[in-house]
Amino acid sequence: MPVSKAKTFPGNLPTALSSFIGRERESVEVKRLLLSHRLVTLTGLGGCGKTRLALKVAHELVEEFEHGVWFVELASIIDSAFILQTINSSLNIREQSGQSLMDVLVDYLADHNILLVLDNCEHLISACAQLAETILQKCSELKILATSREVLGVTGEVAYAVPSLSLPSQQPWTDPTSAQSALGPYEESESVQLFVARAAENSPEFKLTSENGAWVAEICRHLDGMPLAIELAAARVRSLSIQQIAQRLDDRFHLLTSGSRTAPPRQQTLAATLDWSYALLSETEQKVLQRLSIFAGGATLDAAESVCSDDEIYPSGILDAISHLVDKSLVLADKPERGETRYSLLETIRQYALEKLTESGDVDESRNSHLSYFIQWAEKAEPHLMTAEQLQWLELYEAEHDNLRAALEWCNVDNERAKAGLQLAAACGRFWRLRGYISEGRMRLTIALLPESVRERNLTRARALTFNANHIYLQSDYPAMRPLAEEALSIWRELGADGKVGTAYTLDLLGELATEEGDYERADLFFNEALEIYETLNYTHGLGQIHMQLGWAAMRTGKLEEAQHHLEEFLSLAQAAGDKTHIAFAYSGLGEVAVRQEQYEHAISLLRQGLTINREQGDKWGIGTLLGSLGWVALRQRDFKRLNALLGESLSVRIELSDKGGIAWCLEKLAEAKYEQVQFQDATKIFGFAEALRAPIRSVIDPADQPNYNRIIADLQSALGPDGFAALWAEGKATSLGEVVDLALSEPESSTELARAEKEKFGGLTAREREVATLIAQGKSNREIAESMTVGVKTIETYVTRILNKLGFDSRVQIATWAVEKGLK
Repeated sequence: MPVSKAKTFPGNLPTALSSFIGRERESVEVKRLLLSHRLVTLTGLGGCGKTRLALKVAHELVEEFEHGVWFVELASIIDSAFILQTINSSLNIREQSGQSLMDVLVDYLADHNILLVLDNCEHLISACAQLAETILQKCSELKILATSREVLGVTGEVAYAVPSLSLPSQQPWTDPTSAQSALGPYEESESVQLFVARAAENSPEFKLTSENGAWVAEICRHLDGMPLAIELAAARVRSLSIQQIAQRLDDRFHLLTSGSRTAPPRQQTLAATLDWSYALLSETEQKVLQRLSIFAGGATLDAAESVCSDDEIYPSGILDAISHLVDKSLVLADKPERGETRYSLLETIRQYALEKLTESGDVDESRNSHLSYFIQWAEKAEPHLMTAEQLQWLELYEAEHDNLRAALEWCNVDNERAKAGLQLAAACGRFWRLRGYISEGRMRLTIALLPESVRERNLTRARALTFNANHIYLQSDYPAMRPLAEEALSIWRELGADGKVGTAYTLDLLGELATEEGDYERADLFFNEALEIYETLNYTHGLGQIHMQLGWAAMRTGKLEEAQHHLEEFLSLAQAAGDKTHIAFAYSGLGEVAVRQEQYEHAISLLRQGLTINREQGDKWGIGTLLGSLGWVALRQRDFKRLNALLGESLSVRIELSDKGGIAWCLEKLAEAKYEQVQFQDATKIFGFAEALRAPIRSVIDPADQPNYNRIIADLQSALGPDGFAALWAEGKATSLGEVVDLALSEPESSTELARAEKEKFGGLTAREREVATLIAQGKSNREIAESMTVGVKTIETYVTRILNKLGFDSRVQIATWAVEKGLK
């Protein structure tokens, strides 16, 4: 018999890599609390098992929340300003143009039945409390399970103090006659079960015996059943006997307990455990552990050797120190299938080590070493982003992204580090652009350019200005882009020979800006000056870039043969260099030429090749562009179903990137589809919104497309009458982005009696909505439905909301039941 496929549920819960011990009573109690409360906070010290218990409960509740159980890790967030961004990213929520991150989150959660697990809130307690209160007040279907060392202090919150693991009863280990009979009761204890499991992982030959059982029980009792403490103790079976471990704990606990009588007992116990582990380290290991706490997201060996070494600890000795720390379970070694091993710390240990580093007085020096290393790393890595090894280096940047962010935030703390911050931001600019971190890149570059101390007109400032102008261009904020590009150009020119490539690249940007504003004569001047510079330097990467720009400019003005000549030259240069990003751009341009030449199958082939490359590279902007062009082909072929799918996904990407020009273009193509299907009122509203979106950024419709656009607008005015047209146009301009996207992607009402009867039979659902209902009945998640229908997840969420509203239902279960009753299978 075929094995049935396990049902999947929406969410992002991580899978535990080690066995879960005990906590049955606690998980039942937390689930009971979640049934009657909307905010439950698991409290306790670091290492007491809050996160593991939260994940156990979350996994057991996945079927109870229609729209999923979502885990948000906050431990690596330093600045509370990034909490919303982290939550939205975890939930796969796209940024919305003109809306704050909070509004986007609330809009999403308002009609979603979700359990949100917020992990490690303690270092952001005030911000987490405020956020939790806000979203709970506005989102009635939302529940939150939080973990924190202290309660959030929000009205309606119920706190659950995570207890220690159950302890073994007292047994006289000195009495041999009772040792064997004690094994049964010992094995019933959760803390002993955990110690034995972890000890066996560290030393496979380890077993609980009548000889060591009493000592294991004593260790667990001394550690008050704290999971992290037990796991650290169990790691010592590689180097110490069970009796030695128990005796060392006994001595250390007495010393630390007598040192502070006012601290809570559990804090004393955990501190004693960590201090004990720390005291067993050599001085070199202690210093390396301290300095590793500076890293966010782990470190490669090369990074650790650079940041953790000093005059006394040579780089060559770092590997031995880290290896010892890995053996003692204080450092985690992640060995991916590809790439280098990365070393990281559990959050509790990282915080402990960071406190020790602060006490030593070396924290600023270590952060500065971390900053210096990543400046050098990024400046070395950045040129590789323009080579055939581009994808490999993009992935390396991704691996170090949290470290790069931490280094940039350290620069923001003190104006003395502003120059270093600008240098690092400039070295990250190309990565942010290529991977679609457009909003973040713009934000970080803008901050780095602000201080007075970085106003010197040098190469670093010119690079940062140029990259920031590029990010802003990709968001179609042309008025904001111009002054940055013009300042960059003036600096590049002042730099003479050293600024030639930068001069040409910025001229390229200004030429692109001119084309977006419809000034093709001025654009031609910029492009040709840049071309002359690149030809003089024989800089093939730049030559390809200018051929691309000249090709697009020619195409936009209807000079298709000239456009094809430039774009084919661009493709040839990109292929010779192995530059995947440029190859994809070339396919994009040549594909659009083929669309305009009505060579649709050839266009589809070219565009799909480009899309495949961009998906591999993770180039979100390029993905959005190519999906849009494929949608345009569907429009030309009058395949409106495929058009909606492709342009819907393109819109999702462009909204995420805040690409206003791209959003307007997609909406105009969807409006044209409405016009072709005689949906004149909808078409007019959508055109009105798109025009309002273009006006503030001075974006114009391409000259080659203007006649067709003017014809459609004239037809709409004629069909609707001047007053009717004007009213609908104004209504469209006043509509929100979300509403106009829903309108643009909605299916037209059919006028046939058969179609009307079908809709009445199925509760007014359109054919597309019935297809979604059928897939829900088959048990598919939104993501699986999106993949099946080749649209974005957000589009499916919109369909599900419409189905619920039309049928008057509250859950996907009701939709599934209804679909089966109606014979939708």
